[in-house]
Amino acid sequence: MKVLSYMQRFPSKQSALRRPYWLALLAVLAACGTPSYPPGYTPTKWERFVSVPGQDYPVPEQWLATAEGRIAHHLLLPDSVPKPVPFDFAKAQKLAWGRDAPNVAWQYFDHLCKTEAGAWVFRTVDNVEGLYFARPEAEPSDDILRDSYGPEAPWIERQFQTVGQSLHWQGRMFVNPPYENFKFVEQPRRNGVDWQKAIAEPYIRLFGFTTAVFIKPGQVVAALNELTPMQVIGIARPTARYGYTWRGLRRPRDREFNVAGGEILVYDLGTHEVLGINRSFSITGRNARGPGCAVWLTSLTCEQTRLNNLKRIEAFAYKVLKTSEPSKI
Repeated sequence: MKVLSYMQRFPSKQSALRRPYWLALLAVLAACGTPSYPPGYTPTKWERFVSVPGQDYPVPEQWLATAEGRIAHHLLLPDSVPKPVPFDFAKAQKLAWGRDAPNVAWQYFDHLCKTEAGAWVFRTVDNVEGLYFARPEAEPSDDILRDSYGPEAPWIERQFQTVGQSLHWQGRMFVNPPYENFKFVEQPRRNGVDWQKAIAEPYIRLFGFTTAVFIKPGQVVAALNELTPMQVIGIARPTARYGYTWRGLRRPRDREFNVAGGEILVYDLGTHEVLGINRSFSITGRNARGPGCAVWLTSLTCEQTRLNNLKRIEAFAYKVLKTSEPSKI
């Protein structure tokens, strides 16, 4: 069952190519020249590409560096998910010479959004208590988010910078009643994370966070406050049946024009059946005030004319995996 494609989501709106409030952005969406970066940062280079079953184009070798990444890129999508449609770069270049015409980058972004972006739910599951978050990531640095080729899926990874690495905020992505009502989230243990150092098992479970309305010291009126803190334990293997992961998309010449795609996927851990997918693309201008070629932190996506909703990653989980007490984002 298809939930919403890009064009279905905005049936009454003009094409992004005709929206006048984007014209001011077009001037900065030129290809980046020779970038500069702070000492100690090495810009990302894509030199070797690998074909994987779950992708239409070979992906950079770096994207397959972890076991979680390899699983994500091997997940197969149902045939109903749109396939890439070729884009005519030569025609776009000619069109870009017109007065007030969008440049090639914007035309390409608009094309990808129209032909491929959307959310699809193939099967929902009721009364799910917890899930396995397969690819928790460290906070991407500002340098990575200024690198055109740095992040794998910019519109997804930038949320990890806002969430941070603390136990409290990592858990609250999914365990945060009354808004996010999973009872637990499991994920791979990560070296170098302070609150995981005492755990020897390869996986962790975060759980136990609750809230209630009461007056705490310093407050004048009752508010929704933490009642019990987030807890974490080590586990030998995940107990959740369903996984939640993400992956980047590669399209011809995309990063040349500071355009990037990404997908969020819900899948069965045992069979690798994909239950739902949320796909979008982002576009960013050149970083005019400092080092690097991009500003992925404030990039625009197909669905929105503002910064992404910071709850977008976890919000899709509730469309597929229904908690016994409905989540409210």
